[in-house]
Amino acid sequence: YADRLGPEDRATLLRMLGALHRASVSAQPPRRDAEIASRAELERALADVHQAWDGGPFSEPARVELARHAATVRRRLAEFDALAWRLGEGDRVVTHGEPHPGNVMRATGGLLLVDWDTVGLARPGRDLWMVDDGSADCFAPYSEVTGREPDPGAIALYRLAWPLTDAALFTVTLRSTHARDADTELAWKSLRDTLGQLEAMSTVT
Repeated sequence: YADRLGPEDRATLLRMLGALHRASVSAQPPRRDAEIASRAELERALADVHQAWDGGPFSEPARVELARHAATVRRRLAEFDALAWRLGEGDRVVTHGEPHPGNVMRATGGLLLVDWDTVGLARPGRDLWMVDDGSADCFAPYSEVTGREPDPGAIALYRLAWPLTDAALFTVTLRSTHARDADTELAWKSLRDTLGQLEAMSTVT
């Protein structure tokens, strides 16, 4: 996501996130733990990759594709668990949840962060992984505001949770009863892309 923002906009967004993460609130937002939605269904699918899937036209292609990447998906799940265990509870702040370019608008007074449906208490890494461009000084604007360096482990945890959740949700869709339409065609393409992304990621533990 970070490569879709110019350097100045990225720095501005990091300062905005820094201010958000320092904010105190009177009403308690929901807690947003790092988790993999539909993980149980993904694990059941991994256990069933050697049996035919008959939910619809993309079920068998999805099974074959998941089987091809099964070892990597299992390894990424184990990496996620190891990171989560090592990090423990950690500090929790008010986070936006999805500060990607699609939720950033340019207004007369500067940038606005919109779509607050996913706001919640979480580690700062829940927001920061989306703004990480990989450079050594990427988080300098954030640290200027907060006075602290982000935790690389927390950033890695949330970065890993995102594609694992996508893989689980797309697998659930394609294992279920379905017809060929624009939505299932997109789910099939997205599953392949997501599994490829999991293959390409560096080891995070």
